[in-house]
Amino acid sequence: MTAAAASSPRFRAIAWLSALYVVSRVGFWLAGVRFDLSPLDTSWQILDPVLLREHLLQSVFYMPGQPPLYNLMLGLVLKLGDNTLLLAATFRLLYSAMALASVLLLFGVMRRLGVSKPLAFTVALVFMLTPALALYEAIPYYTLPILALLGAIAWLFQSLMTRFSLGHCLALFVAMAVLIYTRSMFQWQWFVVLAAYCALVLPGYRRQVLLAAAVPLIAIFALYGKNLMITGHFATSDWMGMSLSKLTTLAIDHDERQRMVEAGALSDMAMIDFPFNTPETYPEIFAATPATGIPVLDQKRRSTGHINYNHLAYAEVSQQALDDALAAIRTHPDVYLDSMATAWLMFLRPASDYPFLADNRAAIEPWSRAFSRYLAAQPVYPDKPGFDLEPGQIGWLIAVGYGLAVLFGFYVLVRAAVRRRVSAADAVIIFLWLNIMYVSVIGNAFEVDENQRFRFSVNPFIACLLAVLAQRLFESLRRTSWHGGHHTRQADQ
Repeated sequence: MTAAAASSPRFRAIAWLSALYVVSRVGFWLAGVRFDLSPLDTSWQILDPVLLREHLLQSVFYMPGQPPLYNLMLGLVLKLGDNTLLLAATFRLLYSAMALASVLLLFGVMRRLGVSKPLAFTVALVFMLTPALALYEAIPYYTLPILALLGAIAWLFQSLMTRFSLGHCLALFVAMAVLIYTRSMFQWQWFVVLAAYCALVLPGYRRQVLLAAAVPLIAIFALYGKNLMITGHFATSDWMGMSLSKLTTLAIDHDERQRMVEAGALSDMAMIDFPFNTPETYPEIFAATPATGIPVLDQKRRSTGHINYNHLAYAEVSQQALDDALAAIRTHPDVYLDSMATAWLMFLRPASDYPFLADNRAAIEPWSRAFSRYLAAQPVYPDKPGFDLEPGQIGWLIAVGYGLAVLFGFYVLVRAAVRRRVSAADAVIIFLWLNIMYVSVIGNAFEVDENQRFRFSVNPFIACLLAVLAQRLFESLRRTSWHGGHHTRQADQ
């Protein structure tokens, strides 16, 4: 690095953010935040640690419940051994790197969009210090990898709009494919829509854009094809039916469900009040599922004693749950709409209100409470966060900020459509908005319980749009003030 680059304002800002990140994390550690390894034994999304250590490639290839890359990452770390201190330290370094990268990417995207350095620095710093970021980087969920990948995808798209490069274009679509291989929320439709959008806003490079998207798209469909052959589901996860049943079938009154089962509108499974239930709950389905000889598809329980939802029988359980869910939507659409309304409300809770963060959140309770009360404007702070939404747990400033960001992005989109042209900056704003809307709509349409965690993954995009909106309003007011003063001086003369 040259001396000029090291002394540049951008480098100094990055150095300050990096230094403050280290200082803040030392502070959180002194307060008692520790990397929580317990989800490796308990989380549904994580494979049996023994399989990750001893049959890693086979297990991540065949697992039908989740895309493979998240568990591949975990398995590579677990291969270091079973020393808990070493594992915790390795995961801590890995997740800290992703957290810091997310902060720096947010700062870089804002600066390229014309946000002043002080405002961009402040927004990035506030995001860095949010309890949610400090807590999610201390647990081995896919939350942080998704956050970092989305930040990288936004930065790469912005790079294309600034100066087109086939290498950056290919890197963008590879990063998008990696995201689909990591998190089941992101599906091939998301990839295709954003690839088409790239071609639309880069008219001089459409051939290169489509060429760069082709190979990653083939890789994406290869994942779908592999799952189709294993489970019969053309999807990156075979759990959708069980998730959707929480918003539909199981939200119907118990007596009404019983009536529908007796009438043949729903299967007997509709009377089971918990969708992700034990193998013993579905004896006929499990008995009819032949053994494959592949542990990840055959074991009913992991070595930790927890249920293995990647057992091949759960593909049939989920399919039946999906059939019941679709029947429930047809007959009781009001129930589904009510469930989605609840999901949207949960979406607007502080992201730190998540049960599996409780121990570490208790270590930073004063800061977590202050953030929720004063920066998120949450009327009722839950001392023990749970999945159920209680009155007063919505962050009203979160809701206002989210609403402003969505309206601003929609305004930029409509204006570009009316004018039939779009600037590079506005193209990036629309790109961020499209991702915010995708996560919001898809997440709240198919899941209820963890919705605040979905919003967390696009929090940097929401913050970026709000910062750009504030910058543009400030510049507009300054121009208006200058013109008003200029005309007044002319009149006085």
